Amino acid sequence: MKDNDPKLEKLFRVARVAPGVAPPETFADQVMSQVTPSSADNVIMINFLLPKLAWAAALVTAAFLTSEIIMDTNGLPNLTAGTDELASAWDFEFDTIITP
Repeated sequence: MKDNDPKLEKLFRVARVAPGVAPPETFADQVMSQVTPSSADNVIMINFLLPKLAWAAALVTAAFLTSEIIMDTNGLPNLTAGTDELASAWDFEFDTIITP
């Protein structure tokens, strides 16, 4: 890298004193002529997607709440009891392995 340092310094020195390059006056027009306006076909329409996602989330929530109520009225373990049972079984399984 030391061999390239003089070359690099010379390049920076020349770049500092070099005159700036100005774009042609029609540069903005040339750029804008190449840009096409975006169409609605290319964009995901939020007003189409968001209500469907909201309805799906509401349906899943209603299904879980309904299952909780049905399981509670039938005397079956609800989600909290099932989770506690699973956690205690998990702890018991690892306690027997870890404890000598």
